[in-house]
Amino acid sequence: MAHAQCDIDFDFGELEYGVSPDPVAGETFETGMIDEGYFDVLHILIPTSTEPIDPNFTAALDSVAVMGDFVDAEGMYFGVVFTDTMTQEQFFAEDLGLEVTYNNNGSSPTPNMFLSGNQYCASIQGMPNRAGIYRIKLDVLAYLEFIDGAFPFSFDNFTLRVNCPLLAGVEISNANSLEGTQGSLTATLADGVVATEIAWFNASGVQIGTGESVTVDNPGTFAVMVTTEDCQSLFGGFVVIDAGLDCTMSAYVDVVNAEEGEDNGSATVIVDGSSGPWTATWYSASGLLLGSGPSIDNLAEGQYSVLVVDSIGCSVEVESFDVLTGLEEFQVGAWTAFPNPASHTLTLAGLPRGSSWAMLTLDGRVVQSGMARVQDVIRLSGMQGGIYLIRVASSEGVSTQRVLVQH
Repeated sequence: MAHAQCDIDFDFGELEYGVSPDPVAGETFETGMIDEGYFDVLHILIPTSTEPIDPNFTAALDSVAVMGDFVDAEGMYFGVVFTDTMTQEQFFAEDLGLEVTYNNNGSSPTPNMFLSGNQYCASIQGMPNRAGIYRIKLDVLAYLEFIDGAFPFSFDNFTLRVNCPLLAGVEISNANSLEGTQGSLTATLADGVVATEIAWFNASGVQIGTGESVTVDNPGTFAVMVTTEDCQSLFGGFVVIDAGLDCTMSAYVDVVNAEEGEDNGSATVIVDGSSGPWTATWYSASGLLLGSGPSIDNLAEGQYSVLVVDSIGCSVEVESFDVLTGLEEFQVGAWTAFPNPASHTLTLAGLPRGSSWAMLTLDGRVVQSGMARVQDVIRLSGMQGGIYLIRVASSEGVSTQRVLVQH
């Protein structure tokens, strides 16, 4: 995978010091998978004094520098150290197929040195080659104002899980309160995988059952842990909803494509008709959980999906959307769709030569498509009324417009 520098863009609000993910709040790095590309970011706001880091010692802080990886004469590991929480073995990033890349915003000639009072980031990226749950420790040297020398300090207890490819997928049967039926989850193991145990957990971490299938009493978000003789991996983010609810929510994804060979694509989900606050969970084409929130960054070329769940349990999934390379967004004014709203026909005018068009529902389903002429007419008879997307792609780029169909 291409190596990308992280963006310094986390909002710490009015805090004087902070890290994200924050181990104190139970946050962890995103889960990785053996032999699949990995990228996640540590954001850190450097304080101006040592007190927020160590309340027992107060002094003005000038800067901190992450130590280079080394093992001392007594076999102690220093630098950015990954400790397997099961075996207590210690590793550096390169031992696990990973690397740590810093962005100090040009504050100093040394990439791993960060000035007090400023925000920075470091990315963990690469292709993991060993499964496990790792505790990550960052050993730093703190340089104080008006005092010669440096003092060692450790940022500790960050967690990274790397899974084995044990799970092919999970089949979800939703509950229905109107019909009085419960939901269920059924795991399908990857080819050749023989599990010694399959255990299911709810969002609170309480085990709700074992075996390939489990009945769900209350809708929610669930996880499954698959154990074999060689590996144990936890897969999460499986949502069971109550299909008896009156749901009108819809969603579509706005994509910013990646540059050739880079992991700088992004996606934002736009949601209509939700009941109260909603959450969005993003997945790779293989079903690997990538993150949560209304947007996701650092996407390479490929296919992804997103699941949106609102406060009463309604959900909608954009099952597949593509991040492309080599296509840039072009001016919307280069083509038009009229009339808007439309009832019987929709005309596309000014389409670029050699382009293609697709008409999609807000959940990403293609209802009509074709190779573009200078002007195309889409017939709308038989289509349900509502909001649709017209997406045009050509060698110049891609562009999307929303249209309303009214009969």
